[in-house]
Order: sequence, then C-alpha cells, then structure tokens
Amino acid sequence: MKKSSIWKILLLIGVCPFAVPVLWGIYTMSVEVSWTWVDWIVMYSFLYWPTYIVGLVLIILSVCKLIKYKSQKV
Repeated sequence: MKKSSIWKILLLIGVCPFAVPVLWGIYTMSVEVSWTWVDWIVMYSFLYWPTYIVGLVLIILSVCKLIKYKSQKV
C-alpha cells in the first residue's frame, strides 16, 4: 500500500467526527420529534468534544503529509 493511500484514509477518518454528528442529528430528528438539529449538535458537541480535537489533528497531519508527498513526487 502506498504511503499516500494511508494518509488519505487518515484524512477520511479525521473528517468522520465532523460528519457523524450532522448525519446522526438528521436521523434523530426524523425518529424523535422532540429533538431539533441545533439541540442535537450542541448536546453531541458538549459530550464528545474530544473527538473534534482528534479529528482536527488527523486532518492537519494528513494534509501536511499529503502536500509534502506531492512536492517530493514532482
């Protein structure tokens, strides 16, 4: 497996903590009428804020490594 493939996978994993609350909030709104999307995002962000930090670190690290890999390849 190429090194760039590993960094692309890590980039995708880093985006997941930001995509999951949005999609899960939409699902929760459709199942339970009492929840609003903003309520869900605030509650999720309050409880699982460390996932945002891990995701941000993975995104930054992956983007830096991919840029470095592309500059060496050229």
